Amino acid sequence: MPHVVNLDLRSADFRQHPAMEDADPHWLLGAIYGRPLLKTKLRQMRPDLQVLAMRDDPAQEQLLETMVDVLDLRDWPEPKTVSERFKAVRLILRMTLDVSEGREPPTWRTA
Repeated sequence: MPHVVNLDLRSADFRQHPAMEDADPHWLLGAIYGRPLLKTKLRQMRPDLQVLAMRDDPAQEQLLETMVDVLDLRDWPEPKTVSERFKAVRLILRMTLDVSEGREPPTWRTA
């Protein structure tokens, strides 16, 4: 009888490997509407850091990338169509508001 192994692996598990550090950044880092969400979460988790609202600090790029994992957004596929982008922007704005007010943000899977 064959032995079946069921592994519950996520992309976050592989990001800890040194080879994954050179991977492309998540699409939220490149989206003009995604960065404020990540910056808001970073401000909440690391109040000792000065996170600029209007400018980007290259030294904080890796920290913003980890916020994608903290918010469990790593598996969220990049929206392609106009309607998908519209839904994503609405959800990200709602998530940003919830994070800034200290509430649990909604997940992209249920929206």
